[in-house]
Amino acid sequence: MKKKYFIYSVSALLLAGVVTGCKKFLDVNQNLNNPTPESVGLPLVLSAAERNISQNLALGSGLGNTMAVYTHQQTGRVGADRYGAGSSGWEGLYSALSNLNVIIKRAPLENRFVYAGIAKILKAYTVSMMVDVWGDIPYSEYDKFAEGIAQPKFDKGSEIYPKLIALLDEGIADINNPASNTSKPGTDDYIYKGNTANWIKAANTIKLKMYTQVRLVQDVKAQVTALLAAPDTLINSQAESFMMPYGVILTTDDRHPAFGDYNATQRGGQLFSPWMYEIMKGRNANILTGLADPRLPYYVYNQKSALGGTNPTPENCTEFRDGGFISILFGSTGPCRDGSNSQTYSLLGIYPAGGRFNDSAARSVNSIGAQNAGTGARPHEFITYADRLYLEAELIQAGVVTGDAKAAFSKALDASFAQVDNIIVNYVKPGSAGAAQNVPLIVTLPATTTYKTGVLAAFDAGSPEKKLELIMTEKWINRIENPIDNYTDYRRTKYPVLFAPAPEGNVTSVTGPDAKVTPVSNDRKYPWSLPFSTGEIALNSNAPAQKVPESYKVFWQP
Repeated sequence: MKKKYFIYSVSALLLAGVVTGCKKFLDVNQNLNNPTPESVGLPLVLSAAERNISQNLALGSGLGNTMAVYTHQQTGRVGADRYGAGSSGWEGLYSALSNLNVIIKRAPLENRFVYAGIAKILKAYTVSMMVDVWGDIPYSEYDKFAEGIAQPKFDKGSEIYPKLIALLDEGIADINNPASNTSKPGTDDYIYKGNTANWIKAANTIKLKMYTQVRLVQDVKAQVTALLAAPDTLINSQAESFMMPYGVILTTDDRHPAFGDYNATQRGGQLFSPWMYEIMKGRNANILTGLADPRLPYYVYNQKSALGGTNPTPENCTEFRDGGFISILFGSTGPCRDGSNSQTYSLLGIYPAGGRFNDSAARSVNSIGAQNAGTGARPHEFITYADRLYLEAELIQAGVVTGDAKAAFSKALDASFAQVDNIIVNYVKPGSAGAAQNVPLIVTLPATTTYKTGVLAAFDAGSPEKKLELIMTEKWINRIENPIDNYTDYRRTKYPVLFAPAPEGNVTSVTGPDAKVTPVSNDRKYPWSLPFSTGEIALNSNAPAQKVPESYKVFWQP
């Protein structure tokens, strides 16, 4: 099995605050430079694993950007356009699992049971995400070279999921182990700083998420009812959200991966989707019609003003323009798709990327450095409080558990707005940016109250299916920073409804707000999973043949 390994560098860690070092590809399931108790401490291994998982899942990573295009939150001149992406993230996530396995094996021998518990929770979460993306993957025989297994088999996703639930329970038991620990995680645990109560809440919420995802193929009523009956054992506030913090640029560049476009001199691969933009503007005829989402200026930063403003002129012709909002269309075959518009395109804003709030100043972001660029100190969301509430709203609306779906949905909307403020105020801190900004609290805006009232009115008026669509669409809007879960939600519920160019869809052209007509086309069916790693298939004799992503479904899909 092809794996990517970290050879740890303690000196680099001391300088940078994160684990760095050489990365080496081996053609067998063995690491000749495997960390041992004599070579590296568990705090370094934990820090490296947490960072590696986040770097491979977050918006701005290869996998995160692919999923954002597949769920029509982003668009761009990238392979994911027309659903043509590869297997981004496979090697990086398996590297993280190697690190976690080191902790799981060594920690009990060193009486560091909390380390073992955290590693098991992280492993269960990471593997569940990999199953969600790829389906069947190496699991039971992975990282077993010492046992003589050089070519691990692929396990069925349906067989892996129950093992991950058991692993989460093992992790909780390790954290609660009354035995004395020689040391416990602290600042080396980037996520919770060693707060074991929050780790247990995260583990239980991961279980809730996994059970919700399999609800169409498995009876999970008893499990989710028990979990929801004890909300204090779940993520139950913004402060308890399962997130990976990122920092500002100091001696090292520790900014969120999605902030990369603010540093880039050439842009066009990570643009805000016109489909999502139109929904948030209230222009979609089938969902949230007439409801202007107050989060839009937090989600998108316009480098240009509207025509007649202070900075209206693009570098080249534009494809989709609405005043200062400028982007390109998924599946475009138009003449303005490929022109250079690096200081013209709208960028991901302060909430998705830690960039700029759209205050209508229309400042172009045209150089590396602090000016005009925000801070980039935006955390990656594994699972937040709002996510947990959307899971509850879905389960009630789907009839899996009893309760008031509207009340749960209302609470989830409130948490979504509060999450925007929490991340901006406590993490991004726009007042410290090179071009500092005062960003209004979204929860205090009259427009937020108006929007929420309209959404709940649409919920009241909707059929049971429309109610579910509203829940999943609002979750999709809220979950912009972790599009992998949106990809999972769409494949199992078919919501939100996505943009569908012909011939596989029914859209042959798009008329933009400026009346420009752009032809669009896509002859590839929607991919139900990502292809297996080509390196894995080439090097692992027990790997299956490459899949057809358009027909290969993950086990929890109906």
